[in-house]
Amino acid sequence: MEQKFRGNTPKTQIYYQQSVMRFINYAGGYREVGSVGIPLLREYYVQLTQEGLSSNSTQTYLRALRTFLSYCFEQGYVENDLSSKFKLPKAKRMELDVLSDAEVQRLLDGFDLRRELHLRNYCICALMIDSGLRMNEVVTLRCSKLKLAEGYAIVDGKGNKQRAVPLGRNTRRALGEYLNRRPASSSAFVFLMPSREPITINAVKQMFQALKGSRGIPRLHAHLLRHTFATRFLENGGDMYTLQQILGHTSLEMVKRYVHTNHQKMIPRFSKFSPLDNLACE
Repeated sequence: MEQKFRGNTPKTQIYYQQSVMRFINYAGGYREVGSVGIPLLREYYVQLTQEGLSSNSTQTYLRALRTFLSYCFEQGYVENDLSSKFKLPKAKRMELDVLSDAEVQRLLDGFDLRRELHLRNYCICALMIDSGLRMNEVVTLRCSKLKLAEGYAIVDGKGNKQRAVPLGRNTRRALGEYLNRRPASSSAFVFLMPSREPITINAVKQMFQALKGSRGIPRLHAHLLRHTFATRFLENGGDMYTLQQILGHTSLEMVKRYVHTNHQKMIPRFSKFSPLDNLACE
């Protein structure tokens, strides 16, 4: 109920429910929250690691549990704030996978933009690669929130938080063409099914499933495009604070994951920033 009150998506609500239930099952069923202590939480952590879960997956389960314990303390159900005493173990930082420039080109070049369905799918991919939108943000994007002339869109992010997201020239051009082709009064939402119903999450997943084979990119999925956007944004000179606003992250720590520029792009640019090289040029 608390997650619904906060406006979190059904997916987020299920995440918290399943994570807390996993701990309840480990603890032997429902019990008084006040009977939970640090020793039991540490034992649960050890159990998760012994199940062969990755450090990131383990941290995901524990983060949800800490949120629940913090809520119980804030509501006065328990006297001790266990969430502040039970620190999360550091997850191993994994280098995020991104699409190469050649793969991005191959993905986009495969669309026949003369066909409405292909143009729609091109726009979906462009919004993810060029502006970092999540899949759910693409699906729920409304025509009234597209400001093509001004160069941005208002998207509904996690927790129903709205934010302005800049749009590139090519993306704006493609979106304008798509909106001109589809019936203007058919839906308040931008992206439609052939039936003229709003597109669904499942339909977008099926689209990417088909693109995996047709583009020869087996690891292709929606979030890979968002990772690609964030990484290329930083590589092209964007700053982390702006990226944080565009992605809709509440913490800068989430954005720091994308600071993993590869050597091929980092080393040639170093002379531009080298203190001694620049001193010698003065």
